[in-house]
Amino acid sequence: MKPAFLAFALIAAAPAFVSAAPAFAQDGAIAADTPLYDAEGKRVGLINRVAEQKWVKVIYKDHFVTIGWDQLKVEDGRVVTNLTRREIGRLKG
Repeated sequence: MKPAFLAFALIAAAPAFVSAAPAFAQDGAIAADTPLYDAEGKRVGLINRVAEQKWVKVIYKDHFVTIGWDQLKVEDGRVVTNLTRREIGRLKG
């Protein structure tokens, strides 16, 4: 099997490992395509993927970052992280 095909197969199968159902945190729902706001109340981007009770993936400045579930909360119907933009920029995908 060629390495390029194997890489493609792994990437294509990746969405199957992530829950497509919305996850819940505290007072409301955290789901894909929901805006995420930083600690200062500024919009960071859209939540791309949700692993229920574990993490969310967000596209921030053209790359994926993973934010832990314990760093998220729902305030006034908005998903907010306690991280600043600088801290988000240091995270890895």
